Parts: sequence; structure tokens; C-alpha cells
Amino acid sequence: MQEVFSNSLLQSISESRFGPYRQPGDSAAAGLARYLWNVALGESLYPVLQSLEVALRNSIHDAAAQAFGETHWFDTIPVAQETRILTVAAARLRQANKTPRPDDLVAALPLGFWVNLFYSRYEQKLWPRLLKEVFPHIPAGIRRRNYISQRLNPIRHLRNRVFHHEPIWHWDDLSGYHRNILEVIGWINPELLALVQLVDRFPEVYAQGPERYQEELRRLGGGNS
Repeated sequence: MQEVFSNSLLQSISESRFGPYRQPGDSAAAGLARYLWNVALGESLYPVLQSLEVALRNSIHDAAAQAFGETHWFDTIPVAQETRILTVAAARLRQANKTPRPDDLVAALPLGFWVNLFYSRYEQKLWPRLLKEVFPHIPAGIRRRNYISQRLNPIRHLRNRVFHHEPIWHWDDLSGYHRNILEVIGWINPELLALVQLVDRFPEVYAQGPERYQEELRRLGGGNS
């Protein structure tokens, strides 16, 4: 019964996607338990990733609009790669019958656009004059564009893995990534950090591990293997 149950699931999940969750000598339940744990980990990281993405883009936009005296500041700042991202975002808004106004465009731009602004090519255009405004609560000793860029890029990588349903269960120090996200949120807005921690379930989900799901899967499949 368990084998029939597992094979039926794999028809929808696919062997290629399920492969990263298998280990030599595994039972079907063990591999599926890792798959479910990965789903739960992604779900538990969504609140902190979403909060960081929204806070970062709004903080950059508000600081830049104030500094340049122009809500369309991003039209003249980006270089080729970011210009392409802006063009795509504006086109998608128009396809949805929306005018690409600054607030709508800011919300439509992906996290990668905002993280890219911390690359060295923007050192003179944006930084360091905006750093204190974007991150008002960051310690002065680490208030540097290159340091912040090094902290944001791993978050971007994790966010893309989570949002594209890729495996993260096997990552070394996943708890460290989580702490990194929380710390950066705190640099922007400590009150937002306190708010998101009310719904942050990652520590609990991570501590439970895949074993949390194995017995339930056995019962669901009607077997013990």
C-alpha cells in the first residue's frame, strides 16, 4: 500500500524534482518527509522574506526620492541591466492596464533590482549618502555599501530558491540565513522586526526536522515502509 501511495505521488511531483530528497537506503516515507519538510521550511521563511523585500524597496525608494527630489529617480540612475528590469516591469504593468506610476513600479520590481543597486557601479550614484536613510538602525561601524551587498546577496539567493520551490533543506547553516534576514529587517525598522517575529515559525519548523512527517506519511500511505 505504501509503495502504491508513493508511486502515485511521484506522478505529480516527478522523479527529477523528487531526486534531491532521496538518500541511499531511504524508505519512500523518508524521502517524502524531507520533501514535506522543505515545503514547510519555505512556508515558514515566507513572512521574513516578504517583510524584508517590501521594507527594503520602500526604504530605498523613499530615501532616493527625497535625495533626488524626484519620485522617478530610477529612470536616470540605473545602468543597462537594471534599465532592462525596469522596462520589463513597466511593460507588465501596461499589459495589466495599469499606468507605471512610481509606487506601482516600485512594487512590481523584483528583489534582484534592489539588491543590484548595492553593487560597486552605484557607489558614486547612490552610496554612501543614502545608507543612513535606507538603514537608519544599522551600526555605524558596518554602514558600508560593500558589506551590505554581501549580506543581501545570500538573502536574494535564498528567496529565489524558496519562491521557485527548490530544495533548501540540506543547506548548511539555514538558521544563519534566517538570522541574517531578521538582522537586516532590524536595520531598516525595528518595529517591523518585532511585528514579523509574531508570525515567524522558522525556528520551530527547522528544529522539528523531517521526522515530524515520517509517521504521518506512513499512516497516510497505509503501511510501515
